[in-house]
Amino acid sequence: MREIEDFTDDRLKAWCIHCGNVISDVPSSRDHVPTKSLLSKNLRERGAKYDRALGGELDYLPQVLVCRQCNSNFSSDENYLLCVLHAVMAGSLYPDPAKYPEAATVLRSNRHVVRSLKNMPDGQLFLFDDLQPFTVFPDPDKVRRVIVKNARGHAYHEIGEPLLEAPSYVAFVPLQQLTPEHRKAFEAVNSSANLAVWPEVGSRMTVHLLDGEAMVGGWITVEPGRYRYAIDWSDAITVKSVIWEYLATETRWE
Repeated sequence: MREIEDFTDDRLKAWCIHCGNVISDVPSSRDHVPTKSLLSKNLRERGAKYDRALGGELDYLPQVLVCRQCNSNFSSDENYLLCVLHAVMAGSLYPDPAKYPEAATVLRSNRHVVRSLKNMPDGQLFLFDDLQPFTVFPDPDKVRRVIVKNARGHAYHEIGEPLLEAPSYVAFVPLQQLTPEHRKAFEAVNSSANLAVWPEVGSRMTVHLLDGEAMVGGWITVEPGRYRYAIDWSDAITVKSVIWEYLATETRWE
């Protein structure tokens, strides 16, 4: 992505968007939104170089300033979601390293997560690892926390909205489970042509709206096939995302 400077009111940037603590009063750090482990290794490395002023102009990875404690607290859930996604995409808790090298490495390094997935009451039993279709039943609370964390970060990063309260609605489901009608509704995002209210003056979203190439159908792509997101603030603030073109998420603040 190309970095867009944020000119929103500095008074909106005074708090950690997750806990509400005054940023100037606590240790803080930059949090990537989306969680950078969801992106490819190549893009993560390019983003790190960009942060050191060594990368190309399109290597910026979205990030927001939060308190260090909150940033650290999300790590376990983010790692859990990464393991779930790799298991689902590879179709096994023990994927073939030759066929799925990234998934094999991640899951082999997180045996505690693999054990927790196997021990779920409805989880994939050891004797039926090859059962088709492969199914896991992840902890929805862990997944939900990562989705809300990223959604809150997207709203803050793009439209300058610090959403300190809990969202009124959170949902996530595999894209292929959506009916054609639901898929069409999910993919539809309001654009500048029909918005009744423009975003915060000076926000990154105002630049996106004026740059037709920055958004396709209202979606902002961080990495093709890996992560895209969209924000609708015409009524409630709704943040949608698609992870690995597999998991569709929607988070709304009324």
